[in-house]
Amino acid sequence: MKETHLKILQYVSGIGLFFFVGTHLLVSHLSSGEPTTWESVAGRAASSGWLAFYILLLIFGIYHGLHGLRTIILEFSIPNPAVKVLNRALVIVGIAVFGYAVYIPINAFII
Repeated sequence: MKETHLKILQYVSGIGLFFFVGTHLLVSHLSSGEPTTWESVAGRAASSGWLAFYILLLIFGIYHGLHGLRTIILEFSIPNPAVKVLNRALVIVGIAVFGYAVYIPINAFII
């Protein structure tokens, strides 16, 4: 993928994170009632809408963080073969983190 497309995705994920994290904070922490009670947490975990919300938040967060890390590392002017290794390593790390982290909301939804 061209660098321009990756940078546009970085901006889109940043804007998405702004809205997703803002919504998460408003609903989970500033809404009426105690957001950390088991009833409140279980109610959100049982909702397919919240499941999709948290999975999208996870996708945006992982992409934004790993692409930001990639951009910082590329500032060191590493050789082209190392860039390919870096790209593959970050994709593997991203998939592994997503696979591990998505288990939590999906497991809570199923139970």
